[in-house]
Amino acid sequence: MTDGANNAPRNTQLELRHRALGLQRRRFWRELTYGAVTLASDVLTLSLVFAVLGALPISASFGGFGEGGDSFVRGLIPQTPQALARRVTLLVFSLFVTRCYAHTERREHPARIGAALLLGLILPRWVEVWQSDLPARWMLVSFVLVVSWLALVLQRRGLVRALRPIDPRRHAAERTLVVGIAHEVERAIGANPLGDERPRPRAFILDPAWPTTATEGMRSLAAALADADADAVVLVGPVSDTALQAVMIAAASAGATVYASRRSAFHDMDEPSFVLRRTERLSLLSRPALVGSQLVLKRVVDYVGAAVGLVVLAPVFAIVALTVRVTSRGPVFFRQTRVGLGGDLFEMVKFRTMVADAEQQQAALNAANVYTEDPLFKLASDPRLTPIGRFLRRSSLDELPQLINVLRGEMSLVGPRPALPSEVSRYQQHHFVRFEVLPGMTGPWQVGGRNAIRNFEQVVQLEADYIRGWTVWRDFGILLRTVPAVLSMRGAF
Repeated sequence: MTDGANNAPRNTQLELRHRALGLQRRRFWRELTYGAVTLASDVLTLSLVFAVLGALPISASFGGFGEGGDSFVRGLIPQTPQALARRVTLLVFSLFVTRCYAHTERREHPARIGAALLLGLILPRWVEVWQSDLPARWMLVSFVLVVSWLALVLQRRGLVRALRPIDPRRHAAERTLVVGIAHEVERAIGANPLGDERPRPRAFILDPAWPTTATEGMRSLAAALADADADAVVLVGPVSDTALQAVMIAAASAGATVYASRRSAFHDMDEPSFVLRRTERLSLLSRPALVGSQLVLKRVVDYVGAAVGLVVLAPVFAIVALTVRVTSRGPVFFRQTRVGLGGDLFEMVKFRTMVADAEQQQAALNAANVYTEDPLFKLASDPRLTPIGRFLRRSSLDELPQLINVLRGEMSLVGPRPALPSEVSRYQQHHFVRFEVLPGMTGPWQVGGRNAIRNFEQVVQLEADYIRGWTVWRDFGILLRTVPAVLSMRGAF
């Protein structure tokens, strides 16, 4: 990619942006729908089970339960709507604790469901279970456990089948992209014995010149992934290092898993359509950076945080905008093309801190760049800054409009620093890990020293460690550390 990418036609930039956003939204809504339907089904099943148990003549069926028996039965089997709501809430919490909603497991979880029911049913009644009339009490507990366990396991088994078309982890033919040179792809797809009437994988043919750059490769493959709505990429035959890099990053940003086929054939079939499985013929190469509840949780935090931030900080926006307007000529906002998720371009919004022709002056200032050997460009004392712009930069107030980018889904509250196309044109292969997730308003580099860290390799390492070890608590920690980092203005210029 060259600096000319900054001046790409606006319709091309919008097309790339819409592809990236559409791909993210499909991932997000599919995960959210699958999780929400599973959760709602569990709540409904548990509610029905305990409503039916509450209507049964328990005491007559199991005999007396000794002193405190009525209290024991009411505690184990809810008798009122309020008690039922409390019990179901506790059991759903137990299902979460035992990872029955984990993205890596799309099945009925019989062992985990049993552990959740033991945790939610027996632990709160542990003392009462060991009081008088032990046999009767244990028989009742066992009966409730078995009934609720069977109901949940059967419900999950049916739900997995019903939700198969939207399951993000089910690599069906219609959501699989086969990547390789033409004859390898033809041999692989042509080996499907189910016949042409069944769904088939999509093909992405590599010619010897693809890609000319890793960024171009990421974009073209991301477009193919979006068109196929693909969850899996299967590499067949040999590919170049540049092509492999493009495939890995584009797939990670698209939420797709990458496999390498050891033979040019797919042989694992499952009704009603072709399904990929990990076997001796398919080697797992990479998984998405964020999957399942991780993806949903991060995007929910982003949307809520951006919306609240825009409302709460509205007076600050008004004051800063007015100050920028009256202190220098030019627009209030500065819009600049940046490279985001999967190498796609987006338009980042900031408060203007420089004179109107700042970009035209950059070439004459390259010698003063503090990152002399690296792709980044930054000046310790930039003569293009306006008087108020210098303060906005040091206080990071110029970054606040990026909340709009977060709300549009182009950025995250926390993530790697958004790169310029001119910087990306000088990236080495291992630098492209930054594009596996959305760029962030703040991130490990910003709280780790900002411009005081002038080694680009150190910046990439910080961000790669963040991507590989993401947790929502890590995001909250970075957001909290951002506040003192901004207030101290340490390393900002």
